[in-house]
Amino acid sequence: MNAQTTRPRPARFDTVVIGGGVVGASIAQHLSRRGVSVAVLDQASGVGGGCSYANAAIVAPHHVVPLATPALLREAPRQMVRRPPAVRVQADPSLVPWLGALSASASPRRSRVATERLQRLAVESTELHRELAAQGLNPTLRKTGAVDVYLRKPRREPSGFVPFVDLLRLEPTLATGAGGTHDGEEWTLESRSFVTAMLEDAARHGADVRYGTTVERLLMEHGRIVGVATPSRTIRADHVVLAAGLGAAPLAGRVGVSLPLRGGRGYVVDLAIDSGGPRLPVRIKDYRVVVTPLADRVRVAGAIEFGDESRPMDEQRAEALRRVAGSVLPALSDALVIDRWAGERPCTPDGVPVIGASKAVENLLVATGHGMWGMILAPVTGRLIADAVLGMPEPAPWLAPDRFAHGMRRALATR
Repeated sequence: MNAQTTRPRPARFDTVVIGGGVVGASIAQHLSRRGVSVAVLDQASGVGGGCSYANAAIVAPHHVVPLATPALLREAPRQMVRRPPAVRVQADPSLVPWLGALSASASPRRSRVATERLQRLAVESTELHRELAAQGLNPTLRKTGAVDVYLRKPRREPSGFVPFVDLLRLEPTLATGAGGTHDGEEWTLESRSFVTAMLEDAARHGADVRYGTTVERLLMEHGRIVGVATPSRTIRADHVVLAAGLGAAPLAGRVGVSLPLRGGRGYVVDLAIDSGGPRLPVRIKDYRVVVTPLADRVRVAGAIEFGDESRPMDEQRAEALRRVAGSVLPALSDALVIDRWAGERPCTPDGVPVIGASKAVENLLVATGHGMWGMILAPVTGRLIADAVLGMPEPAPWLAPDRFAHGMRRALATR
């Protein structure tokens, strides 16, 4: 896909969107379709340079929860000692205040309210995904349903729990398990195809998509954003949207907006398999591993790690995920590995995305911190940001970029 335009590039736009991943692409598509002139700037050389390169490829609205939950605090110690561990935290002193804030946000009441709010957004966003598909703009969206497999019977059986023999009727390639659940209201979606479709549609409606473009700083005059500076030029704009994942934090920090993001690293292994693979997505709950059949591959995804975001990918970690998948779905055991990848999901200390306009800095909007839910929440994020740019009602305060400004600025300084 080449959304790069060849027409003369204007030096001014209504809106500059920094970041061309699933979130930035959705924002550009919503804005351009509503008549806003948009420039999308992404430092990667093409589609999928960051977390949009790969993910679990599932749209499952009722599984969307904030990172900060009592279940995380309860299960994390056990998941950290499991082999392979589903959760891993490096010995990094800079993580301590962030993890402390995460724990404080994981109270039952806060978690319950945040879950209800996020799932409402996820349901709305899923409907937007389906509308895009009906318009031919979401080419790989496919309704499949999914199964959750427990290798050991859980102490607290989830609603709808059935014996393993019932799961076999749905997914005959399973080799082992104590039981699990089935959700018919789930979809698969390959992320790069989605980003490509959104940016191509935005370009058809006038958006200027520029890869290989690094934003060095935001331009301010009299307390308001007036554009961005790149190594080669200055681009003026009435609004700037930070949708660059972890890269949003340093840019925001330089104009006084604290975004305490940390990278939650996830792993993906893509396998080539001609036959015998799973028909449905399978979540292996004991290890937090997700197996998703796509048109030309089977994807194995999982893990969340916190630490130095610049460290190299742990190849053994990726291989461990593949072994777990093969133990439950034997057809994957000897499958050829097409690709291995690791990426840093941008996570907030309250486990909730940052979506909306800053009250502290005029004309600055932020759309990041989606954690594991960037793909499913991308369309609704695009709508919310487009509404804000056009002066319509703001997203709810619980999503606001300035919610970290009071009481957390010192403890959670932007790095």
